[in-house]
Amino acid sequence: MEGNFSKKYNGAIYLRLSKEDGDVAAGSKLESNSISNQKNLVQDYLKSQKDIEVVSIRIDDGYSGVDFNRPEFQAMMKDIRDRKIDCVIVKDLSRFGRNYIETGRYLEKIFPILGVRFIAVNDNYDSINEDNSGIVTAFKNLVNDSYLRDLSVKIRSNLETKRKKGEFTGAFAAYGYRKSETNKNQLVVDEFAAGVVRDIFNMKLRGMSPGSIADKLNESHILSPMEYKTSMGENFRTSFKTNKKAKWAANTVMRILEDEVYTGVLLQGKRTTPNHKIKKIEIKDKKDWIRASNTHEAVIDRFYYDTIQRIMERETRRPPSGKGIYLLGGLIYCGDCGAPMIHKVCKGRKKHKDDIPNEYVYYVCKTNKEGKGCSGHRISEKVLFDTVFKELKYHIRTVLDVEDILSQMDKVPLNEMQARKLNAHIVYKQEELMKATKLKAGIYEDFRNGILDLEEYQSFKSEFNNRIKEAKEAIGLYNNEKKKLANNKNPKYEWMEYFRKYKELKELTREAAAIFIDRILIYEGNRIKIRYTFRDQLKDSTEYITAGARKEAI
Repeated sequence: MEGNFSKKYNGAIYLRLSKEDGDVAAGSKLESNSISNQKNLVQDYLKSQKDIEVVSIRIDDGYSGVDFNRPEFQAMMKDIRDRKIDCVIVKDLSRFGRNYIETGRYLEKIFPILGVRFIAVNDNYDSINEDNSGIVTAFKNLVNDSYLRDLSVKIRSNLETKRKKGEFTGAFAAYGYRKSETNKNQLVVDEFAAGVVRDIFNMKLRGMSPGSIADKLNESHILSPMEYKTSMGENFRTSFKTNKKAKWAANTVMRILEDEVYTGVLLQGKRTTPNHKIKKIEIKDKKDWIRASNTHEAVIDRFYYDTIQRIMERETRRPPSGKGIYLLGGLIYCGDCGAPMIHKVCKGRKKHKDDIPNEYVYYVCKTNKEGKGCSGHRISEKVLFDTVFKELKYHIRTVLDVEDILSQMDKVPLNEMQARKLNAHIVYKQEELMKATKLKAGIYEDFRNGILDLEEYQSFKSEFNNRIKEAKEAIGLYNNEKKKLANNKNPKYEWMEYFRKYKELKELTREAAAIFIDRILIYEGNRIKIRYTFRDQLKDSTEYITAGARKEAI
């Protein structure tokens, strides 16, 4: 094609390549669309175009053609507005853009207004030639747009499949993990960062607030997640950074404390966009998140994690210092109405102005304090702490006695007993799964026959999908416990490790109370009832001991 030599053009070669739009697929397509290939093809073409002088080469490597918010493209547009460029040359229309509407807007409005000549080499398009068919160009733009739309659907479907299989699809691993060098969809533990994560959970269990934990990490010169990833060579970016050097903050600590990824669970598919053109992020309903268990090594024990969530959910008024919470904060409740008990301090009178006044610390029912009923019973903090400490020590000793008895019993029957229980649970869940699957199929027939309208059908379908999902997850967990039994590792009794750790408890501590106590109920007359954690596990153990004693008696 010979150019019109009546005018000299200052040209910009524009090259684009994107992994998102499938340009770097495999084989010949990868080679065809490489940056170097595009550049060579355009330069070969320009050898015959004596009226075009190349002023710049703009390259957007790794940017989708769905929109035009690309750095080098925008730099080229600035050159055009500054009258430095009046000709744009690309390999083909798809390299310029894949958005049918936006591409058409540039070719039919913006470039003509700015006096820009546009050339797409492989599409045999040159805007200065009168014989260029607008219909053909529009059709090609539409095809490019459709290609990107179809590709977007395939990518979304592929990602959803990976997530359901428990494969990690995120750009960056959560702090405490890194991507496996051999499998980018597998998370492996980053020992240093995982150690910091464990410290964060331990500090929280001891009663420290997220803000205090952040301060402690900053004082210890521990790099924040962003700075740590950057120091490891990752090109990490986040919208949460507000300072030149990102530091630990309370919300950073909270995100770590609430993230289930540290228990070996992947929760993915939390966000989406309406379509491939609109990039506005939308948060999906929690029921639509994709959950996969046991996908990677856990950094935090599941019970430990659940304990932290439990104490964070409850009302925990902080002392005036604001650096922690009360020793039994979030654990003390009225035995009559169930409301939390409020921490109060009553100061005695000073005999002399320089005296330190005596303090009487007590707990009173919140409902009664607010004048909404219930009785005005209260309990001294000292009496409460002494009683709880005494009872907790006795409880720990009792459980360890149970462990001693279990250790003397035959482990083979123990594993067999637990295996039978697990098999019974699996059978029950399999029946639930079959029933939900059958009912789901049935409602489709009812919908086809007009018995159910669309809204009713979708509602029932969602309910049965949730039942199916829950049943499959439960079956997976039970099968995992069976595998542990087969390896002579009894998951039913791993919980006793907590009791062994606190065997020599010298005083009542926040972490011991949070681990072993679910709640403390206070009644009239200073009557105290403690509801412990591990109740179900202890019940199973004592039942097994009782069953063994009966067997020996026979």
